[in-house]
Amino acid sequence: MKAKNYEQVLRARGYKCAQRTKYQGKSVYLKAHLYNAVVCEVIKDSHGKAQSMSFQMIGGTKTLTGDIEEFKKAEFDREFLAREAIKIHEAFEQLKQLKAPKHLYCF
Repeated sequence: MKAKNYEQVLRARGYKCAQRTKYQGKSVYLKAHLYNAVVCEVIKDSHGKAQSMSFQMIGGTKTLTGDIEEFKKAEFDREFLAREAIKIHEAFEQLKQLKAPKHLYCF
């Protein structure tokens, strides 16, 4: 995939925009799975350029019943989302370092 900005990377990985600011402020993106959900917050400066990105893992829509197989699935889901967040953050940092023409091949 050829990405020009962090929003394209997030949308390609299934994140939905929950709150978006055009210029200075915080944009929030959300990706929900069965057992876990990830909230991505992007801080923008007064020119609208993204300065930092942070991720937060929260509980998903389904609660665990105590079965060990279900627990394994939930942990696999959490590990997958964490690895994906790390890859997205690495792509974000690479995009910040690029000069024009600004695009990155990822995922």
